[in-house]
Amino acid sequence: MWLYWCILSTVVNGFTAIAMKKCSNNDPKRIAIMGLISYHSIMLITSLIICPSFIIKFNLLDIVKMLPGVILQSIGFYCFIASTKYGKVAITTSIQKAKVVVTFLLGIIILKEDCTALQVVVSAILVILSILVAKGKEKNSTTIDKKSERKAILFSYGFLLFNGTSNFLNKIYVTHFENPLYVIFNYAVIIIIGVLIYCLITKNWNYIDIRKMNNKKYFIVQSLLDSSSSIFNRFSMLDGNISVISVIETSGIVVTILASRFILKEKVTWKKYIMIAGIVVCTTVLAVIK
Repeated sequence: MWLYWCILSTVVNGFTAIAMKKCSNNDPKRIAIMGLISYHSIMLITSLIICPSFIIKFNLLDIVKMLPGVILQSIGFYCFIASTKYGKVAITTSIQKAKVVVTFLLGIIILKEDCTALQVVVSAILVILSILVAKGKEKNSTTIDKKSERKAILFSYGFLLFNGTSNFLNKIYVTHFENPLYVIFNYAVIIIIGVLIYCLITKNWNYIDIRKMNNKKYFIVQSLLDSSSSIFNRFSMLDGNISVISVIETSGIVVTILASRFILKEKVTWKKYIMIAGIVVCTTVLAVIK
């Protein structure tokens, strides 16, 4: 069952990047704060609709236990927004895709997950192909300032480290509490309270005013896709190895590339099509290896 949830999460996440790019002309801080509260509001409402008893089960100790994961995820989210704002997607995305290495290694080293030599080899090939297919030569007349480019690369590595580690912690929380929705509920409560406290202290309530957002419809679509992908991902963690799940999810770049071709009308070279075929093969092999 974990494979079904993992593939569903991967496909949905692939479309998220398209919607996110449409929103990248907003101020990074604004879209990060607005993104956090909208994303987690959706998560909170979803978890309460499915299991309203979470309100009664609210436990401050559980909140404290999940706080490290929430903090790392929030920092990683801001790094993602900032890297998209300041740099070329072809460069930043290729770096961000390497986040799987962090999650993969933590799963094997700390959780002692079983991983055969063949899985390691196929995983390595899949990660390399995902990075290569995300990176490409851009014929763009827009000149990007070197300082902005360095900033984008720095934020991309920040996303790699923080998001990769938070994904690993998600596996620990889901396994410990044995209920992905409960983890989602607690994450949402922490983030929403944190954002409101930040706005109260800074008196910048306009950061959570959706009327201030450019491309509102794309922002809403991105939030819905991102939250859906995250829910599916957590369900896959119940009985799946995080090392394998994290690698399979890198194949979401296939969906992003194909979506950019048919939705955004961007050109895709035949070399990328070959690499996409390789990613599909590697993902299939990795999914069926026992």
